[in-house]
Amino acid sequence: MEKYIDRLVKEWEQHGKIIIAADYDSTIAYWPTIENQEDIDRTVKLLQIAHETGAYIVIFTACKADRHLAIQNHCEELRLPISGINIQPVPLPYGNQNKIYANVFLDDRAGLSQALDILESAMYIIRGKQASKLTEGETI
Repeated sequence: MEKYIDRLVKEWEQHGKIIIAADYDSTIAYWPTIENQEDIDRTVKLLQIAHETGAYIVIFTACKADRHLAIQNHCEELRLPISGINIQPVPLPYGNQNKIYANVFLDDRAGLSQALDILESAMYIIRGKQASKLTEGETI
């Protein structure tokens, strides 16, 4: 797992921000296929902190576009700033055709706990480095 944490830290340092793609159903919102509210709560909290640390958050979902407004509203209720749904948050030389590019993907069907562990570890390394650069009285 360490190699994935190291890669994420390097990308975060190199670009100043990373892109996190988060699934919606059963990842940041309840869906009746699995009872995982603890995972959902952890995901939302880590995404909020990651945004403060320097991350774009994109919802990457297979649901129909007619649910996007409800997803946007739910994210606002959670105080979870998202950069969009199923779209790249910034222009990239790759990842613009049919597949979103992200530095980390959070999905209940793809090792959510492990991805959260990697994100959390990398994020706190970055936050520690940011804090060491602050002058007295500033906060991150």
